Amino acid sequence: MKVILLLITGASAVYLFHAWQVLGSQEDMLFIGADITEDRIDEVNSEWNNTEELYLETEDGEILHGWIQHAGTTPAPLLMYFGGNAEEASAGIEQYDIPDDWSVLFMNYRSYGNSSGEPEESTLFKDALLLYDYASSHEKVKESRIAVMGRSMGTAPAAHTARNRDPAGVILISPYDSREELQSHRYPYLPISAFIRHPFEVSNMAEQSEAPLLGITASEDRVIPPDHSYVTFNNWNGDVHQVELEGFGHNSLHQSRDFHDEIKNFLSEIESS
Repeated sequence: MKVILLLITGASAVYLFHAWQVLGSQEDMLFIGADITEDRIDEVNSEWNNTEELYLETEDGEILHGWIQHAGTTPAPLLMYFGGNAEEASAGIEQYDIPDDWSVLFMNYRSYGNSSGEPEESTLFKDALLLYDYASSHEKVKESRIAVMGRSMGTAPAAHTARNRDPAGVILISPYDSREELQSHRYPYLPISAFIRHPFEVSNMAEQSEAPLLGITASEDRVIPPDHSYVTFNNWNGDVHQVELEGFGHNSLHQSRDFHDEIKNFLSEIESS
């Protein structure tokens, strides 16, 4: 009997410790962050063509840092990019082959890169709308040709922007259905629903988003399995073009040539519509 009680006590301790790791450290697991050096900032400013460095103040006094890389001819259509949870914006955008006639806005989340503050769902969403409104009023941007693109965690602010503004198109790369569903899938033995702090309910936002959507998944994605992304694509209230890249994973799908071709074709359709 004593042995059984010791085993139960030990198992309970292991369970509670694991639950604390998952539920008590959500911010550390989600908002991994990424640093940037002054040398890197100088490199982007001096060596990237037509780049405008931005410092934007939020309504609560934090500073968001990033850039617009302008197209050669302006005003131009603009792609807003929201990266993954471990991306510094200038490093993230280098993974993409964006058409030369499109400008690109890439800003770091709070605490990422040279941005101040601490990230959380509500502030990411507010900041996304701040960035969209800034871009839409920029003299070098075609207001009617702003598209938003999000990858992984960045699909949440991208979908929030699509629901609350009127972008010309949306690109979601490996989107959640929601973090609650994803975490419940990963840890079915934990009470995720009761304790989730940043649910990122992308599939619910999709129901109120009417812009054309390009949805991209990777067949070997083990971080956000494609089945979760399909829920968001199926809920989307506008036209959807869905692509799954065979043989690629969550962090490698940009290595596919088809990945870049699909994005280019989608942006070309937006520009000519």
